[in-house]
Amino acid sequence: MEFLNPSALYGLVALPLLLIPYLIRRKPQRIIFSSLLLLTEYDASARHRPWGRLRLPPAFFLQLLLLTLLILALAEPVLSVRPTHIAIVLDNSASMQTVEDGKTRFVLAQERARSLVADLSVNGRVELYRTVPRLEKIRATPFSPSEAAGAIGALEPYDLGDHVIDYDQVLNELMREQKYERVYLITDHPVSGQGEKIRALSVGSPQANIALLAFQARRASLANAQLEATVEVANFSAKQEKIKVLLRGSGTLLQSRELVIAAGKSAEASFSGFGAHPYYEAEIDVRDALPLDNRAFAVAPTAATLRILAVSPRPQALASLGAIPGVKLDLISPTDYEKAARSGYGLEIFHFATPASLPQTPALFVLPPDANALVDLGTPIARTVVSGWRDPHPLTRYVNFSLFRPTYARPLKPQAAGDVIFESPQGPLVFAIERRGVRHLVLGFDPFPYLGRGNLPMSIFTLNFLDWFFESAGRRGTASGEPLSLGVSRQGDLMITPRGEKISLDPGANYFAGTFLQGIYQLRRSGENQLFAVNFQNANESDLRAPAPIAMKGATQGGGGAEAFFSYWPYLLLASLLVLIIEWFIFPRMASLGARVRSGRVA
Repeated sequence: MEFLNPSALYGLVALPLLLIPYLIRRKPQRIIFSSLLLLTEYDASARHRPWGRLRLPPAFFLQLLLLTLLILALAEPVLSVRPTHIAIVLDNSASMQTVEDGKTRFVLAQERARSLVADLSVNGRVELYRTVPRLEKIRATPFSPSEAAGAIGALEPYDLGDHVIDYDQVLNELMREQKYERVYLITDHPVSGQGEKIRALSVGSPQANIALLAFQARRASLANAQLEATVEVANFSAKQEKIKVLLRGSGTLLQSRELVIAAGKSAEASFSGFGAHPYYEAEIDVRDALPLDNRAFAVAPTAATLRILAVSPRPQALASLGAIPGVKLDLISPTDYEKAARSGYGLEIFHFATPASLPQTPALFVLPPDANALVDLGTPIARTVVSGWRDPHPLTRYVNFSLFRPTYARPLKPQAAGDVIFESPQGPLVFAIERRGVRHLVLGFDPFPYLGRGNLPMSIFTLNFLDWFFESAGRRGTASGEPLSLGVSRQGDLMITPRGEKISLDPGANYFAGTFLQGIYQLRRSGENQLFAVNFQNANESDLRAPAPIAMKGATQGGGGAEAFFSYWPYLLLASLLVLIIEWFIFPRMASLGARVRSGRVA
C-alpha cells in the first residue's frame, strides 16, 4: 500500500489534541439543596481537580475514529500492483545543480530514481528520459533494473535552462504511445495534481541566490584599442548584498570591484586598462546555492577592424565606407548574397535590399524593400526634421539634430518588438532590434555616401552605428545550448570542450551544437586554436526563490498493462460519513435514554 498524498498523514500528529476538552473540567461550585437524596449517584469525578483522572465517554472514540478516517482519505491510500514497465523522466536543467544540505538537487533526484528502480521485480523494464536540451530517451532499448541504476548514476545536469513543456500533455502522450505502466517525473519544480499512473516527485526548496547575468569584454571603439569589460550581477534574495567581483585573464587575477546590490535588483561593475589575454573570466566571490552562475567567460576581441559585407544594387555609395579607419569592406550585389561565403563578418549592410530570411549576424537595413519582416515604409518625406530621440544612447551620441537633415526619408512602421532611436513628426526614422545578443538596425533614410566633414552630423551618426555594431561583434559570447558558427570544417578539425574532451568534426559542418556546458571551447584547425566563450545566461533559471509550478491537470488512466492502483479513499470517506451519522444522531439518543434510565433508578 502507498499514499498518493502522503503529506496529509502529518495530520495524525494532531489527533492527541482531541483529549484537551476532556481533560479540562469546570471548577466545582457550592450550591445549597434541601435534600441530597437525588444526588446519591452523582459522578464523583466532578469533585476532582481540573486535571484529574481522565474518563473518556464513548463519543470521544467515535470522534477519534472520524478524524482518523478523514485524514487517511485525504492521504489517498492505494493498493499498488508492482509495475514491470516504467519510465523515469529526470530534470537535468541547470537549476538541478543547486546545493541542498551538501548535495545537489540532481543527486537527490538520482537517489529518488534509484529507489524507484529498486522496487521493480527482476524482470522489470526501465526507460530513462532527460528534459534538456530536449525531452529525449537516454537509450533506444529498455534497461533492466540493475542497468538502470548504473545509467542513472552516470547522468549529469547540463548548463541549460528549462524548456517550456506542457508536462501534463507530453507525459500522457508518452504513456499512451509507449504503453508504460507508470511514468515518474523527478524535478525541482513544485507539482500540483498527481495522477495514479503519472507521478511527479519534487526535490529541493526555494533558495536565495546571487547570479552573474552578463559579462562583456571588448575594445573601447574602432579608434580606441583600450580594452574594457562590464559585469552585470543580480540579487535574487530578500536582503541587500555586498559582494566582490573578480576579473581574471587566462587564470590570473587582474582587477576586482565591490558591488552593493539591493534585494531583487541588479548592478553593473566596469573594468578598464587591463592587459590583453586570450580569454577572460569574471567571478563573484560568494558562496550561494547555485555555483554555476557565479562565473562567466569572454574571449578577447581579436579583430582590430570591423569586417563588413555590403549588399547593394548601388555599390558606389557604400564604397566610401572603406575610407574609415578600422573598416574592411566587401561589396556584392543582392543576387550574389545567397552564394557568398558570409562567415567572419562583423556586420552585414543591406542597402535597398533585404535577404530572404533575417541573418543571424548583426545587420543594417537601409530603406529595405517592401515585404520585409522588420518594418513597413510610409509615405516619402521631403525636408526631414528630427523631432525626438533617445538620450543617452550610443547611436545619438554627439549628433547635432538641429543640423541633421536627410534629403529623403520614409517613416518606419515597426512590425517587430524593438526600440525607436529617433523619429520625425511623421514617424520613426531609426529602429533598433536586439535578439539573443544579435543587433539589427533599420534606417528610413540613406546615410551614404560617407562624406566626413562634408556632412558632419550624418558622418557622426555613421561612426556611431559602426561603433555600436563593432561593440556587438566583440562583446558577446554564446549562450549555452546555442550552436557555434565554425565556417566550413575540414578533415582533422577538433573541438575541445571545457572538460578537455576532444570531438572530431565532420567535414563540411558549419556549426558545433554540443554547447551544453559553459566555459571556453577551442577549435583546433590546421595547428591553430580559435577560442569561443559559452556562458549560462538564464535569469529565470538563476532565480531560485519561486520556481514555476508544474500543473498535472488530470492524468490519463489509460496505458499499457493492468491497472496499477486500487484506491481506498472513497471507501474511507463513506466510512467517515457513517461514523458521523452515528455520532450526530444515534449516539446522542442512546446517551439520552441511558440518562433517563439512571434518573428513574434514582427516583
